[in-house]
Amino acid sequence: MKKIYLSIIFTSILFFAFSQQKQVSPNEMLYSISNNQISLLETSSAQSSTIIWQNDFSDASDWTFSNTSIPPLDWSIETNSDLNALNVNTALPPALTPLVTTTLNNGFLFISSDATGGGDNDGTPVEATATISEPIDLSAWPYVQISFEHNYRWWQDTRAIRVSGDNGLTWTDFTITDQNGYPNLQNSGNPEVTTYNISSVAGGQDSVLIQFYYFDHDIWAWYWAVDDVVISEIPDNALEISEEVQGGWWQGYLTSGGDGYDYTQKPLSQLTGNPYSFEAVLRNAGLAPQNTYLNVEVKDYSGSVVYSDVSNTLLLDLSYPQDTFVANSTYSPTSTGVYDITMWGIGDSATTNMVNLQTTVTDYIYARDEGTPDGYWRVGRSCGGMVLGVKYDMYADETLYAIDVHVADNSVPGTNMYAILYEADAAGGDPIYLTQTDDYTITAADLGNWVSIPFDGGEQVYNGTGYVAAVAGYANPIDTFQVSVSGLSQAGCYIQDNGCDIGSGGFGYWYTTSDIPMIRMNFNQAVLSIDEIFIGDVAIHPNPNNGVFGLEINNALSGTYHISVSNVLGQEVYLETKNLNGNLIDQIDLSNVDKGVYLLEVNYSDSKFVEKIIIE
Repeated sequence: MKKIYLSIIFTSILFFAFSQQKQVSPNEMLYSISNNQISLLETSSAQSSTIIWQNDFSDASDWTFSNTSIPPLDWSIETNSDLNALNVNTALPPALTPLVTTTLNNGFLFISSDATGGGDNDGTPVEATATISEPIDLSAWPYVQISFEHNYRWWQDTRAIRVSGDNGLTWTDFTITDQNGYPNLQNSGNPEVTTYNISSVAGGQDSVLIQFYYFDHDIWAWYWAVDDVVISEIPDNALEISEEVQGGWWQGYLTSGGDGYDYTQKPLSQLTGNPYSFEAVLRNAGLAPQNTYLNVEVKDYSGSVVYSDVSNTLLLDLSYPQDTFVANSTYSPTSTGVYDITMWGIGDSATTNMVNLQTTVTDYIYARDEGTPDGYWRVGRSCGGMVLGVKYDMYADETLYAIDVHVADNSVPGTNMYAILYEADAAGGDPIYLTQTDDYTITAADLGNWVSIPFDGGEQVYNGTGYVAAVAGYANPIDTFQVSVSGLSQAGCYIQDNGCDIGSGGFGYWYTTSDIPMIRMNFNQAVLSIDEIFIGDVAIHPNPNNGVFGLEINNALSGTYHISVSNVLGQEVYLETKNLNGNLIDQIDLSNVDKGVYLLEVNYSDSKFVEKIIIE
């Protein structure tokens, strides 16, 4: 399976991307189940829409199916919510599953390029339509909209809803995704509710047809599930909010030289130069004009309101239905803690839903991920040692003491990884290598947890400069690891292909990812005392062995050393304490344990040495 979720960066902000970034064909290396990231706190005060016609796909005879697929493949009506069971790649689930729709149990419309198993450009295109069998009479309603619930993942496949007002003689396409990189994300919501104003095509017409169209362009692409189609009258008063951000992304927060990312954790040191900037897209979804503005309110950890403001007012009507609204002031907290942000739009006769965002002000941690893993990237693989990174803009000088990474729980203990610091190229080229850490060996205790990979003595980072905090691995058929991801990226998340052919760029090519790797900057000097570099030379021989092997420690500091061996589950099978005066020659006998892979640790004070041993 050739699938990778990649970020599709808006045309207006392409200058934020590396010059060599490109989309790559999907690959099995990533599994993510990201859902909508906002929570609706209360319903809108807008008028409810009068439903004119609806269909829940409970009766297949309501629809006419046709295709030009090779081999023939039509849309189908399914009831199994486990979309993975409807796709070919069961080893790594490709779908946002289980499907969630209002009337799921009585059937939904489904098609999958993934299920055909065809390769790219191999003469097996999937192209199919599902058309309502009987025309719909909308002659009494001049202003109408169509909405439907759906769930998809996109890779160069076109999906659209087509509307005809003349019983199929002519059609108007409302394109959801196409081969050229629209929309901005490859993951839909689950479900995602999409609404189109179809008045210009279907309003006042007595022979309206609707059609769902899917075409994979002979690319091994994803799938599309659709349910609960509704045609309703457009109300006079309705207002919607979307694309809410706290980092200034939509207007381009460039006054301090940064890209305007939403940081989920932000150190106090960065807030003076980069305070929170609140934006959202407001859309007039009704017929009546609305003088519209954005409201923002921030509460601290105690629930007290510490900030409130509004945007300028703008008239939204049928000729100009939406725009991006920006609060008139920014906000810079002076104390650490969790802050809740609420945004909503207000018009003359309607308000939007209220949307809640959250951010944390910290002393040392700089983060863009949402904290809870919803997938992973494979970094250390049998085919290559990939590099996975996240861009951070600096608004004050700092010392970077470590890069924190969340190790996915299916990583292999004993695998080595390391952190790299790059400078982001201001001209838009590839990241510029600065330095890297020593190797860090993953233990069983690290699985599913955060790990700090320290820089010896720390690395200076400077105000006005962007940096990429990255984690890398090595090619190895056994020693592999994954980095967790959490949330969807605006931009600035990257992977370098070092041998796995994830796209057409070749070895060393940088690509963008739409998921945010759980990789953070850590400015806390105390992390060095937690995991200082081990001083001394350690040798194990032979390795592999039959359970009996020699351990040598040379040029070490004098003191008490704890020597332990654990299996890959973290269960200790050997423990010994030695008082050293520089050197040690010892023999360890583990002939009584099972054959397999074990981790030997030598601990001294706050430093440690870790090495994998194999007992045959």
